[in-house]
Amino acid sequence: MSKVEFSVMNIKRCLCPQCPVQSESVCAEGKWRIMQEIAWASESGMYFEADRVPGMYCSTGKALCKDINLKKMCICEKCPVWKENNLKNVEPKLYFCQKGESKK
Repeated sequence: MSKVEFSVMNIKRCLCPQCPVQSESVCAEGKWRIMQEIAWASESGMYFEADRVPGMYCSTGKALCKDINLKKMCICEKCPVWKENNLKNVEPKLYFCQKGESKK
């Protein structure tokens, strides 16, 4: 089984930072702001540790931020990373932030 690639390209295309589930998360917002300041300033193939990325849960597993709101609707199905990796046919299908990485 292959895994969703944890790459700068996928991180930049990931919709998790815009997801209602973490829209009010102070933890995720802080991580996202730091990432933008560092990575977006550099187009080199910069690498991030998974615990610093507020997203890519389909690749990295459950969210480390504890202040996300799992009662809100996730938007995985709209994500280009989700679509390109055909995650509608894997387990879990949605809410990777709560259920863990995809099992491709």
